[in-house]
Amino acid sequence: MSERKKPLILVIDPAPANRRLIAECLAQLPDVQTLAAGDGAQALQLFRERAPSLVLMDIALQDMDGLSVVREIRNWENGPERQGGPSWTPVVLLSSVMDEDVLARGILAGSDDFLYKPVSEVVLLAKVRAMLRIVTLQQEIHEAHRQLKELSTLDGLTGIPNRRHFDETLAAEWKRCLRLESPLSLILSDVDFFKQFNDIYGHQAGDACLRAVAGALGESLFRVEDTVARYGGEEFAAILPGTDIDGALAVAERMRRSARDLRIPHDKGIDGLVSCSFGVASLTPDSADTPLKLLQTADSSLYSAKRNGRNRVLHASC
Repeated sequence: MSERKKPLILVIDPAPANRRLIAECLAQLPDVQTLAAGDGAQALQLFRERAPSLVLMDIALQDMDGLSVVREIRNWENGPERQGGPSWTPVVLLSSVMDEDVLARGILAGSDDFLYKPVSEVVLLAKVRAMLRIVTLQQEIHEAHRQLKELSTLDGLTGIPNRRHFDETLAAEWKRCLRLESPLSLILSDVDFFKQFNDIYGHQAGDACLRAVAGALGESLFRVEDTVARYGGEEFAAILPGTDIDGALAVAERMRRSARDLRIPHDKGIDGLVSCSFGVASLTPDSADTPLKLLQTADSSLYSAKRNGRNRVLHASC
């Protein structure tokens, strides 16, 4: 296991000798790293910077109340400044005072367990192993949740964002561009004569065609903030925040050429190849309007592109 992937245990104790003893005990676990802090302020800084997997903390700190440190940890874990969303790090309090009231207040503050000092090596190592097993399970659950969330926003056929993701992204970018008074552009695209393609070559070939077109359209977007999604059937859509009409037309033309450059044969297509038509719309969001205005304008532009010969890019004013 690499050093980066090993669980990191933060040991907080005001006495250097105690920190050293705990670290020596934990050294018996080959797959962990230890990090030590002598006071609450240093501990909180290290916690934010290093994101340990487990915290072992003496409740009697010199610069601040140990329970306050626990509360600060929990507040930071669930606060907006933490990247990656809420999390939970096990905190085990250590105390040389056998006081049930202190134990109860520690649990209420957000700690997860309580050990009385001096702690035997056997008990400490067993507790650490148990807590790290819980951390591992939590990480596995988070990863499964992330994968499920990702699957729920991806189109199963093409692997690009689906209509749900498109709708959510458009709503979010509309609000952001409204706040920033920035332009927002939308491109709607349709594979020309796709029904005839399916009739001639079959649905498996049609699916392969859609996957190839989706890849070509996605590769035509050079900015990470731009999004291309499968809008429905053989239709695709691209959201371009911060892009005016001239920029959107340039992107749409690049997408048109990319789809054409696939050179997928189509007996009923334009010049015997698969092509796409594009409708473009752009505006600076206004509180009196909704994203529907942008969608309707792009859809009208796409209809015009198809009516005027297909394999082209057209736009209309919002």
